[in-house]
Amino acid sequence: MKPSQNTRIQSFQLILLLFTLLLIWGQSMMPPHLSSSESGFVAKLVYPVLSRLLPSGADLEHFVRKAGHFTEYFLLGLQLGFLQLAGSALTVAGFLYATLRRVFLIWLIAFLDETIQIFSGRGPQIQDVWLDLAGGVLGIAIVLLIQKLRGRSVEKNHA
Repeated sequence: MKPSQNTRIQSFQLILLLFTLLLIWGQSMMPPHLSSSESGFVAKLVYPVLSRLLPSGADLEHFVRKAGHFTEYFLLGLQLGFLQLAGSALTVAGFLYATLRRVFLIWLIAFLDETIQIFSGRGPQIQDVWLDLAGGVLGIAIVLLIQKLRGRSVEKNHA
């Protein structure tokens, strides 16, 4: 891949990442009544499918909220994983360090996300930080699995 094409791809990935952050944090800035209204709307859309999958009496709106957390951060994890792959070749130790940095970044973004909810009148929940982190880590893991299946490996450390 030409350096200029690689730079354009990375620039697009960064713009997409910033858009995702604005989406995540924008959702957290919503006042409780708007957030609940949005979750209720989505719950009504998915009711025909989820009502058959979830136990009877399950709080569908609560499930939609938690699925939203997981999904936003899953997408964030995918994006951070692909950004990592777009970088230069790393040693095994460098690759592990870069992956851990991305996991920490996801945790930090989730922590800030829940902090924003304090100021929007919604209650922050530690369980949401863990759910966000799980979604992000799964996203990164899928990118790494795709990389492995495609046969691309990290350079061996020859030190």
